[in-house]
Amino acid sequence: MKIRGFAAFAALAVCAPPAVFACGSSANSSGVAAAKLPSGSRDESLAHEQCNEAGNRVEQLDTNNDGKPDIRRVFDKSGHELCRVVDLNHDGHPDLYEYFDASGTVRRREFCYDDTGVVNAIEYYDSGKLSRREYDTTGMHKIDTWDYFDGAPVDAKSGRPTHPARRERDTTGDGHVDQWWTWSGDNVTIAVDANGDGKPDPSSQLTLDKSGQAVGSASAQDNGAPPPAASSAAPAAAASAAPTDSSAAAAAASTAPAPAASGSAADGGKP
Repeated sequence: MKIRGFAAFAALAVCAPPAVFACGSSANSSGVAAAKLPSGSRDESLAHEQCNEAGNRVEQLDTNNDGKPDIRRVFDKSGHELCRVVDLNHDGHPDLYEYFDASGTVRRREFCYDDTGVVNAIEYYDSGKLSRREYDTTGMHKIDTWDYFDGAPVDAKSGRPTHPARRERDTTGDGHVDQWWTWSGDNVTIAVDANGDGKPDPSSQLTLDKSGQAVGSASAQDNGAPPPAASSAAPAAAASAAPTDSSAAAAAASTAPAPAASGSAADGGKP
């Protein structure tokens, strides 16, 4: 059985340049039982959140002295920052959108990984803590991958997760999850739904260690799990905010979205 390979990020909702804020359980012994199985169709919409400048104060920063703003910050009349748009690589397209709650804590981040100003990943935060990340990895204008960080290990230096606690994917684009990833320490177990019953097939399970090598019998590699591979797609300047993941997840990049460099970079959670 083959799992569909990774397809490069493509356009979703075209974001305007920084001057304007607009964008277009089935139990088993592997740990996969912890994954939350879908109930019916998934909401796969991926929408850019507006942040209007009208009536608000806008602060512009030119970080490389080229005469063009690289960062735009929008504040309400009370001085509370509502959102921020950042052009990390100075190409005229936004790479990062940040949104803040009333206390000034980040509540949402949107990423544009292909240097087009197009949003293809969204992070959600609870009280400033990363809780969920969603991706469009195929250019189908919808979410196909969900990462969850409840209970995920946190890097002591960055304060961000080193990898998700679990991941769900829709590799066929039919609105139903057909692939489950579950982390246990540095190992990740991947299972797929080949018969369309909405549950992980026990025979498809493969566990990879942090180096991307299969754990257990050699025959496990015939069960449809992805071969080891590395990937890199996030802007280098976004290291402090863009998703990254453990090398074990990077080893499965042929079937996972790849918005950031593999290894132990700042973010933690590269699909």
